[in-house]
Amino acid sequence: MHRDEAVRICESMPGAWPDSPWGPEGLVYKIGPGERAKIFCFLGSDSGSAVSIKADPGIVPILHGSYEAVSQPRYLDKSHWIAVALDGDMPDDELEALIEGSHRLVLAALPKRMQRGILDDGGAG
Repeated sequence: MHRDEAVRICESMPGAWPDSPWGPEGLVYKIGPGERAKIFCFLGSDSGSAVSIKADPGIVPILHGSYEAVSQPRYLDKSHWIAVALDGDMPDDELEALIEGSHRLVLAALPKRMQRGILDDGGAG
């Protein structure tokens, strides 16, 4: 998968919006309004070759054992987040499903009122 495809997938998620909280080297996609938004995908810089996404802790070890492309992300909870090399051995459709799953997991952790706002009108930041 190319980075622009990962960006397209992130942008297609309800309420998702891009942010660069650490400058041009740190593109992330968030869900939710403004300061209360939560990150569901770390894309890094334009030359980034991996994405970091939240995953169900039950499948994290399975993904590590199934794909060389999956590694432990730096600075994130390794039981809930994975890094996936974009040019690795994970099929594009599976990576797309994991990005969508990350969005769902983060959305589910937001307050119910915020969830409804996002699902009702897109609720971008």
